[in-house]
Amino acid sequence: MTWSIEDRTVLVTGATSGIGAVVARELAAAGARVTITARSEARGSATAAAIHAETGSEVGILMVDLACLESVRDAADRFLDAHDDLAVLVNNAGIVVSRRTRSIDGYELTFATNHLGPFLLTSTLLDLLAASAPSRVINTASVAHTYAKEGILFDDIGFDRRRYRFMEVYGHAKLANILHAVEINERYGDRGVTAVAVHPGVVRTGLGRGGDARIVRLAYTLGGRWMRSPQEGADTIVWLATTPGIDVTGGIYFEDREPSKSTRHARDPDQAHRLWEISEEMVSSPGPATSTERRESPDA
Repeated sequence: MTWSIEDRTVLVTGATSGIGAVVARELAAAGARVTITARSEARGSATAAAIHAETGSEVGILMVDLACLESVRDAADRFLDAHDDLAVLVNNAGIVVSRRTRSIDGYELTFATNHLGPFLLTSTLLDLLAASAPSRVINTASVAHTYAKEGILFDDIGFDRRRYRFMEVYGHAKLANILHAVEINERYGDRGVTAVAVHPGVVRTGLGRGGDARIVRLAYTLGGRWMRSPQEGADTIVWLATTPGIDVTGGIYFEDREPSKSTRHARDPDQAHRLWEISEEMVSSPGPATSTERRESPDA
Protein backbone atom coordinates (compact mmCIF):
# COMPACT_ATOMS: atom_id res chain seq x y z
CA MET A 1 0.00 0.00 0.00
CA THR A 2 1.40 3.38 -1.01
CA TRP A 3 1.62 5.78 1.89
CA SER A 4 -0.67 8.79 1.79
CA ILE A 5 -2.47 10.75 4.49
CA GLU A 6 -5.09 12.11 2.10
CA ASP A 7 -8.52 11.24 3.52
CA ARG A 8 -6.80 9.50 6.45
CA THR A 9 -7.33 10.38 10.11
CA VAL A 10 -4.61 12.22 12.03
CA LEU A 11 -4.65 13.10 15.74
CA VAL A 12 -2.33 15.87 16.94
CA THR A 13 -1.92 16.68 20.64
CA GLY A 14 -0.82 20.07 21.92
CA ALA A 15 -2.14 21.65 18.74
CA THR A 16 -3.73 24.88 19.93
CA SER A 17 -0.49 26.80 19.47
CA GLY A 18 3.14 26.51 18.41
CA ILE A 19 4.46 23.43 16.64
CA GLY A 20 1.26 21.46 17.05
CA ALA A 21 -0.91 24.12 15.43
CA VAL A 22 1.44 24.27 12.44
CA VAL A 23 1.51 20.47 12.12
CA ALA A 24 -2.29 20.31 12.23
CA ARG A 25 -2.61 23.05 9.61
CA GLU A 26 -0.05 21.50 7.25
CA LEU A 27 -1.57 18.03 7.49
CA ALA A 28 -5.06 19.41 6.95
CA ALA A 29 -3.75 21.22 3.86
CA ALA A 30 -2.34 17.88 2.67
CA GLY A 31 -5.82 16.38 2.76
CA ALA A 32 -5.79 14.58 6.12
CA ARG A 33 -8.84 14.47 8.37
CA VAL A 34 -7.30 16.20 11.38
CA THR A 35 -8.41 16.13 15.00
CA ILE A 36 -6.58 18.27 17.54
CA THR A 37 -6.58 17.95 21.30
CA ALA A 38 -7.32 20.89 23.53
CA ARG A 39 -7.93 21.54 27.20
CA SER A 40 -9.55 24.90 26.57
CA GLU A 41 -12.64 24.71 24.38
CA ALA A 42 -12.19 28.34 23.34
CA ARG A 43 -8.60 27.81 22.21
CA GLY A 44 -9.45 24.56 20.47
CA SER A 45 -12.33 26.17 18.58
CA ALA A 46 -10.19 29.17 17.62
CA THR A 47 -7.43 26.94 16.26
CA ALA A 48 -9.87 24.74 14.34
CA ALA A 49 -11.55 27.81 12.85
CA ALA A 50 -8.21 29.30 11.81
CA ILE A 51 -7.15 26.08 10.09
CA HIS A 52 -10.51 25.81 8.34
CA ALA A 53 -10.24 29.40 7.13
CA GLU A 54 -6.79 28.76 5.70
CA THR A 55 -7.21 25.25 4.27
CA GLY A 56 -10.94 24.73 3.84
CA SER A 57 -10.71 21.56 5.94
CA GLU A 58 -12.89 20.83 8.93
CA VAL A 59 -10.87 20.07 12.06
CA GLY A 60 -12.18 17.97 14.92
CA ILE A 61 -11.52 18.85 18.55
CA LEU A 62 -10.86 16.27 21.26
CA MET A 63 -11.10 17.79 24.71
CA VAL A 64 -8.51 16.27 27.03
CA ASP A 65 -6.18 17.16 29.88
CA LEU A 66 -3.06 15.09 29.30
CA ALA A 67 -1.92 15.63 32.88
CA CYS A 68 -5.04 13.83 34.16
CA LEU A 69 -5.21 10.09 33.48
CA GLU A 70 -8.99 9.91 33.87
CA SER A 71 -9.35 12.66 31.26
CA VAL A 72 -7.02 10.78 28.89
CA ARG A 73 -9.00 7.54 29.26
CA ASP A 74 -12.27 9.34 28.58
CA ALA A 75 -10.86 11.18 25.56
CA ALA A 76 -9.37 8.02 24.05
CA ASP A 77 -12.69 6.21 24.43
CA ARG A 78 -14.53 9.11 22.77
CA PHE A 79 -12.04 9.08 19.91
CA LEU A 80 -12.47 5.33 19.41
CA ASP A 81 -16.24 5.69 19.39
CA ALA A 82 -16.04 8.34 16.67
CA HIS A 83 -13.31 6.93 14.40
CA ASP A 84 -12.54 3.69 12.60
CA ASP A 85 -9.21 4.88 11.16
CA LEU A 86 -6.04 6.43 12.58
CA ALA A 87 -3.10 6.85 10.24
CA VAL A 88 -0.93 9.18 12.32
CA LEU A 89 -0.81 10.03 16.01
CA VAL A 90 1.42 13.01 16.81
CA ASN A 91 2.24 13.17 20.53
CA ASN A 92 3.35 16.77 20.64
CA ALA A 93 1.97 18.26 23.87
CA GLY A 94 4.54 19.05 26.53
CA ILE A 95 5.48 21.35 29.37
CA VAL A 96 8.43 22.45 31.47
CA VAL A 97 7.96 23.57 35.06
CA SER A 98 10.66 25.14 37.16
CA ARG A 99 9.78 23.69 40.54
CA ARG A 100 8.60 20.37 41.89
CA THR A 101 4.88 20.05 41.15
CA ARG A 102 2.42 17.16 41.18
CA SER A 103 -0.23 16.25 38.65
CA ILE A 104 -3.84 15.65 39.64
CA ASP A 105 -2.94 11.95 39.95
CA GLY A 106 0.00 12.72 42.25
CA TYR A 107 2.83 12.14 39.78
CA GLU A 108 5.65 14.58 39.01
CA LEU A 109 3.98 16.98 36.60
CA THR A 110 6.57 17.09 33.80
CA PHE A 111 6.76 13.30 33.55
CA ALA A 112 2.98 12.97 33.87
CA THR A 113 2.22 15.44 31.08
CA ASN A 114 5.07 14.67 28.70
CA HIS A 115 5.09 10.89 29.06
CA LEU A 116 2.36 9.24 31.12
CA GLY A 117 -0.57 11.00 29.47
CA PRO A 118 0.72 10.42 25.92
CA PHE A 119 1.66 6.84 26.85
CA LEU A 120 -1.88 6.09 28.02
CA LEU A 121 -3.45 7.80 25.01
CA THR A 122 -1.21 5.90 22.60
CA SER A 123 -1.69 2.57 24.36
CA THR A 124 -5.47 2.92 24.16
CA LEU A 125 -5.29 3.76 20.44
CA LEU A 126 -2.64 1.22 19.38
CA ASP A 127 -5.09 -1.45 18.28
CA LEU A 128 -6.81 1.12 16.05
CA LEU A 129 -3.42 2.19 14.69
CA ALA A 130 -2.61 -1.44 13.94
CA ALA A 131 -6.01 -1.99 12.31
CA SER A 132 -5.36 1.11 10.17
CA ALA A 133 -1.83 0.02 9.16
CA PRO A 134 0.36 1.24 7.73
CA SER A 135 0.29 3.88 10.45
CA ARG A 136 2.70 6.06 12.36
CA VAL A 137 3.27 7.41 15.85
CA ILE A 138 5.40 10.55 16.04
CA ASN A 139 6.65 11.65 19.47
CA THR A 140 8.02 15.16 19.87
CA ALA A 141 11.17 14.56 21.90
CA SER A 142 14.19 16.82 22.36
CA VAL A 143 17.97 16.97 22.42
CA ALA A 144 17.31 17.73 26.08
CA HIS A 145 17.16 13.96 26.58
CA THR A 146 20.94 14.21 26.88
CA TYR A 147 20.39 15.73 30.34
CA ALA A 148 19.19 12.30 31.50
CA LYS A 149 22.76 11.13 31.96
CA GLU A 150 21.82 8.09 34.05
CA GLY A 151 19.00 7.00 31.79
CA ILE A 152 15.53 6.45 33.20
CA LEU A 153 15.66 6.68 36.98
CA PHE A 154 13.62 3.60 37.73
CA ASP A 155 14.37 3.88 41.45
CA ASP A 156 13.27 7.55 41.60
CA ILE A 157 11.16 8.19 38.52
CA GLY A 158 9.44 11.18 40.09
CA PHE A 159 12.62 12.86 41.38
CA ASP A 160 11.29 12.52 44.93
CA ARG A 161 14.70 11.92 46.49
CA ARG A 162 16.82 14.09 44.23
CA ARG A 163 17.34 17.80 43.91
CA TYR A 164 14.84 19.17 41.40
CA ARG A 165 16.74 20.61 38.43
CA PHE A 166 14.13 21.39 35.84
CA MET A 167 16.26 20.62 32.77
CA GLU A 168 17.21 17.21 34.16
CA VAL A 169 13.56 16.50 34.89
CA TYR A 170 12.53 17.66 31.43
CA GLY A 171 15.33 15.68 29.78
CA HIS A 172 14.25 12.60 31.71
CA ALA A 173 10.73 12.92 30.27
CA LYS A 174 12.07 13.52 26.75
CA LEU A 175 14.20 10.38 27.03
CA ALA A 176 11.00 8.56 27.93
CA ASN A 177 9.41 9.86 24.72
CA ILE A 178 12.18 8.31 22.63
CA LEU A 179 12.13 5.01 24.51
CA HIS A 180 8.36 4.92 24.14
CA ALA A 181 8.81 4.99 20.35
CA VAL A 182 11.49 2.29 20.54
CA GLU A 183 9.15 -0.06 22.37
CA ILE A 184 6.16 0.65 20.12
CA ASN A 185 8.26 -0.61 17.21
CA GLU A 186 9.22 -3.69 19.18
CA ARG A 187 5.63 -4.53 20.10
CA TYR A 188 3.69 -3.29 17.08
CA GLY A 189 6.17 -3.01 14.23
CA ASP A 190 5.13 -6.35 12.78
CA ARG A 191 1.53 -5.08 12.77
CA GLY A 192 2.39 -2.15 10.53
CA VAL A 193 2.87 0.59 13.13
CA THR A 194 6.05 2.67 12.80
CA ALA A 195 7.07 4.91 15.68
CA VAL A 196 9.62 7.72 15.57
CA ALA A 197 10.80 10.53 17.83
CA VAL A 198 11.74 14.05 16.73
CA HIS A 199 13.96 16.83 18.01
CA PRO A 200 12.29 19.91 16.49
CA GLY A 201 15.05 22.27 17.52
CA VAL A 202 14.71 24.93 20.19
CA VAL A 203 11.41 26.49 19.20
CA ARG A 204 9.60 29.62 20.31
CA THR A 205 6.49 28.02 21.81
CA GLY A 206 4.32 28.06 24.93
CA LEU A 207 6.14 25.05 26.38
CA GLY A 208 6.56 26.67 29.78
CA ARG A 209 2.88 27.30 30.38
CA GLY A 210 1.47 25.61 33.44
CA GLY A 211 2.94 25.69 36.92
CA ASP A 212 5.61 28.12 38.01
CA ALA A 213 7.64 28.64 34.84
CA ARG A 214 9.69 31.70 35.79
CA ILE A 215 13.01 30.05 34.99
CA VAL A 216 11.65 28.69 31.73
CA ARG A 217 10.37 32.10 30.66
CA LEU A 218 13.75 33.61 31.48
CA ALA A 219 15.55 31.00 29.38
CA TYR A 220 13.22 31.67 26.47
CA THR A 221 13.74 35.41 26.77
CA LEU A 222 17.52 35.13 26.80
CA GLY A 223 17.65 32.55 24.02
CA GLY A 224 14.90 33.95 21.83
CA ARG A 225 17.08 35.27 19.03
CA TRP A 226 18.48 31.79 18.32
CA MET A 227 15.17 29.96 18.50
CA ARG A 228 13.34 28.46 15.55
CA SER A 229 9.88 29.51 14.53
CA PRO A 230 7.04 27.01 15.06
CA GLN A 231 6.94 26.57 11.27
CA GLU A 232 10.59 25.52 11.26
CA GLY A 233 10.10 23.30 14.28
CA ALA A 234 7.13 21.54 12.70
CA ASP A 235 8.90 20.74 9.43
CA THR A 236 10.36 17.33 10.31
CA ILE A 237 7.14 16.18 12.00
CA VAL A 238 5.13 17.06 8.88
CA TRP A 239 7.75 15.36 6.71
CA LEU A 240 7.59 12.18 8.79
CA ALA A 241 3.80 12.17 8.62
CA THR A 242 3.59 12.64 4.87
CA THR A 243 6.66 11.04 3.29
CA PRO A 244 6.22 7.54 1.81
CA GLY A 245 8.64 4.89 2.98
CA ILE A 246 10.52 6.69 5.73
CA ASP A 247 13.74 4.84 6.48
CA VAL A 248 14.24 4.03 10.16
CA THR A 249 17.15 1.66 9.64
CA GLY A 250 19.47 4.51 10.67
CA GLY A 251 17.52 5.10 13.85
CA ILE A 252 14.11 6.32 14.96
CA TYR A 253 15.27 9.66 16.46
CA PHE A 254 15.10 12.40 13.80
CA GLU A 255 16.27 15.97 13.43
CA ASP A 256 16.06 18.09 10.26
CA ARG A 257 14.60 15.17 8.29
CA GLU A 258 17.53 12.90 9.09
CA PRO A 259 18.25 10.26 11.73
CA SER A 260 20.16 12.02 14.50
CA LYS A 261 22.56 10.97 17.21
CA SER A 262 20.95 10.06 20.51
CA THR A 263 22.39 8.83 23.78
CA ARG A 264 23.05 5.18 24.45
CA HIS A 265 20.18 5.24 26.94
CA ALA A 266 17.79 6.29 24.17
CA ARG A 267 18.79 3.22 22.16
CA ASP A 268 18.62 0.74 25.03
CA PRO A 269 15.89 -1.86 24.39
CA ASP A 270 16.01 -3.05 28.00
CA GLN A 271 15.25 0.45 29.29
CA ALA A 272 12.48 0.81 26.70
CA HIS A 273 10.90 -2.45 27.77
CA ARG A 274 11.17 -1.72 31.47
CA LEU A 275 9.82 1.82 31.03
CA TRP A 276 6.78 0.44 29.18
CA GLU A 277 6.02 -2.01 31.98
CA ILE A 278 6.42 0.62 34.72
CA SER A 279 4.35 3.12 32.74
CA GLU A 280 1.56 0.56 32.45
CA GLU A 281 1.61 0.14 36.21
CA MET A 282 1.60 3.89 36.79
CA VAL A 283 -1.36 4.64 34.52
CA SER A 284 -3.41 1.80 35.94
CA SER A 285 -2.95 2.57 39.64
CA PRO A 286 -3.51 5.61 41.87
CA GLY A 287 -0.59 7.99 41.98
CA PRO A 288 1.61 8.49 45.04
CA ALA A 289 0.04 10.27 47.97
CA THR A 290 0.88 13.95 48.24
CA SER A 291 0.04 16.18 51.14
CA THR A 292 2.40 19.13 50.87
CA GLU A 293 2.88 19.64 47.14
CA ARG A 294 0.28 21.32 45.01
CA ARG A 295 -1.36 19.42 42.18
CA GLU A 296 -1.82 21.01 38.82
CA SER A 297 -3.30 20.26 35.46
CA PRO A 298 -1.89 22.72 32.93
CA ASP A 299 -3.16 23.48 29.48
CA ALA A 300 -1.09 21.17 27.31
